[in-house]
Amino acid sequence: MTKPRRHTGRSDGSQASGDAWSSSHAWYVNFNNGNCNNDNRDNNNGLVRAVRSVPAGECEGAAAQGVNLRALHAAWKEARRGKSPSRDQLAFDARWAEGLAALESELRSGTWRPRPSTCFVATRPKAREIHAPHFADRVVHHWLVPQLEAIWEPRFIHDSYANRRGKGSHAAVQRVEGFVRQVASGQGGGWFLQLDIHNFFVSIHRATLYGLLRPVTRTAGLHLDAQRAAHALLRGPALAAGVHQVGTDAEHAVVPPHKRLANASPGCGLPVGNLSSQFFANVYLDPLDQFIKRTLRAKRYVRYVDDFVLVHHDRSQLEAWWRDIEAFLGRVLKLSLKPGAMIRPLGDGIDFLGYVIRPTHTITRRRVVAHLRESLAAWEAQHVREGAIECTPRELEAVKAKLASFRGHLQHARAHRLQQAVARRFPWALALDVRRRFRPAQLDHPISIRWRTA
Repeated sequence: MTKPRRHTGRSDGSQASGDAWSSSHAWYVNFNNGNCNNDNRDNNNGLVRAVRSVPAGECEGAAAQGVNLRALHAAWKEARRGKSPSRDQLAFDARWAEGLAALESELRSGTWRPRPSTCFVATRPKAREIHAPHFADRVVHHWLVPQLEAIWEPRFIHDSYANRRGKGSHAAVQRVEGFVRQVASGQGGGWFLQLDIHNFFVSIHRATLYGLLRPVTRTAGLHLDAQRAAHALLRGPALAAGVHQVGTDAEHAVVPPHKRLANASPGCGLPVGNLSSQFFANVYLDPLDQFIKRTLRAKRYVRYVDDFVLVHHDRSQLEAWWRDIEAFLGRVLKLSLKPGAMIRPLGDGIDFLGYVIRPTHTITRRRVVAHLRESLAAWEAQHVREGAIECTPRELEAVKAKLASFRGHLQHARAHRLQQAVARRFPWALALDVRRRFRPAQLDHPISIRWRTA
């Protein structure tokens, strides 16, 4: 039984006065006993707030709930996490309550549309366009995508990686390592087929993607607010809202014309750099995953975005699968394979996600090592003097993050000698391991850090 905890000042017939939460506006509940509270001797401070009655149909699971301020507030906090604030984020944060209320109104009425994005060029590992969405759209993405993931995650195959919880690049590499060693140790030899989809994000046919998405979300009971938001992301041209270009024309010219979203075929293309696009990529290639696993019955198959690997002891089987996959991509998904693929022995090594995977060991790709040396050498030339590092705390944190990323990459390969060579070449990097704290006001002020020379 539960007993109301009463207090003075309440109105007649009520358990608590006012709407504000306090421990006096609650019941004691003993969670160890469904019927009694042990004569009030063991309540465990289990306070439960009194709530209103709920109309039938209002609470029907997360998938059936519409947009609300609580969910948008959580999405807003998630969109801000780990990001350097952009100008539109600062403007949104300054009046965040009004911004969230406006988004709620737009999503409820079905009038929400993507805002203009910001386009810049990333050069590593290859030159490509990145379309950063407006911060308000990022909030919507963080509200929408988890709802879609909850529906689609059970449908995805185990060996589909990228943009999934616990399914990062290192997990994909480890899975390929396991497949390679199964074949090489079991029967010896073995072959692999590595395929890459040509110009993937620019070639995604949005009507086909929506045709895959809509029936599943409707059957799962996704609320109409979320269904309309997903439709708004896919029904029009990817750049219909406009785009703000950051950088010079020369910087954008390094991106090949066929890889630019503005040059995509009618009805095609998703912007790289959006959380929603990363999720939609997995949805679009799910039919391929199901075809390879269910129809072709390939046991050793791993896909990371548009790069996928099949391992088998029989070369002729891989040749047959190659023909079937190419036909399926063109017929069902309107995609094509990148030319130049080959079936090669496992002993040659699989160049996959920054590693070269061989039957006996895995090493770091040469391009990754070269990038590491070039990056540290450039920073050294600018900031390192004899026995001292001269930089701002902001620059220090940037190089520490870069160095930590490289070290994390090397930990998943046979790279002990490489790490020793890097330490000998850049001895000042050891001084970065010391933890230092700076106040926000100090982040752009020069500092000097002493380090011991050999």
